[in-house]
Amino acid sequence: MDFVVVAEHPSDLCPRSNVKVREQVPHLSDFRALVKKLGIDTVCSGIPVPEHKTFRVFRAPSFEVVRRLMAESGVVQTNTVTIRQTESVEEYQKEIETTTPIF
Repeated sequence: MDFVVVAEHPSDLCPRSNVKVREQVPHLSDFRALVKKLGIDTVCSGIPVPEHKTFRVFRAPSFEVVRRLMAESGVVQTNTVTIRQTESVEEYQKEIETTTPIF
C-alpha cells in the first residue's frame, strides 16, 4: 500500500531556526535505517521550501507501520503529521466503472 505523509511544523519549531529542534532531528541515515527496519520503501520525498512542510510517499504493509515510523523517529514531537492511504489511478478507474452516477 502507498501512503502520503505530510509533516508540518510552525516556524518557531523549524530546525533551521531552533537549535533544540535541530539537535533532536534524526540524522537522515538514522531515519533511513528505521525505514528499512520497519520494511518500508520510500517512493518519494521532498520539502517545498520555504514552507515548513515535508512530503513523503511510502510503500508500507500497513498504516500502523507508517504511524510507528513517525512516532519512533520523533517526527511527531515537533510536527503535525497527516498520513493518507492512497490507491492507484487504475484502482480508482475500476471503482468509477462500477459506481452508479448520481447526477
